Amino acid sequence: MSASTILASLRELQVMVLIPPSEVSDTLVLQLIRIGCSVRNCWPPPKRFDVAVDVIFTGIFQNRHHEDISALIASGQPSTTVLALVEYESPAVLSQIIELECHGVIILPLDAHRVLPSLVSARRVSGELLKLKQKNTQLQEKLAGQADINRAKVMLMSRHGWEESQAHAWLSQEAMKQRESIQKIAQDVVKAKRPAENRPEGSGS
Repeated sequence: MSASTILASLRELQVMVLIPPSEVSDTLVLQLIRIGCSVRNCWPPPKRFDVAVDVIFTGIFQNRHHEDISALIASGQPSTTVLALVEYESPAVLSQIIELECHGVIILPLDAHRVLPSLVSARRVSGELLKLKQKNTQLQEKLAGQADINRAKVMLMSRHGWEESQAHAWLSQEAMKQRESIQKIAQDVVKAKRPAENRPEGSGS
């Protein structure tokens, strides 16, 4: 996500603040409003989102409220940006920051001038992570599809005494005839739904 895209989207952000009413929450909400975000301060943490939320600022409270906050974040969109508000460091606090997969951390006491830079940085991090996750999912699907195709080739080669090129040609021809993907044809072969009865066109004897 480019800097211009992030900056242009700030006024469209739906932000949820998950900390008890206090001077900190008042300062944070006021600064976010000044930035142009739509903000709601919710406490205690709700069970679910009423509307889609783009950004969550959440306090880290040792073991208190962690399960509720974690469940709420998990129920949201993968694109949601999470920033932690931390009063002090401890192994429990650091562990919860990692478990919540926070994209940024703001150390208390809150400096209002740090909110915008932290928000912009966290949005960039969450955007890049989302793209990487999507790319990883696509690669996993591609690998799974290639595995199906390879299994089908092996079955066709064993069943009909074909060469690898002949098995591939048959899968390609069937895909064109049936207007399906090669992966779908391969899956049917593996499941024995589509037995190969004819030698692929253009192959030798």
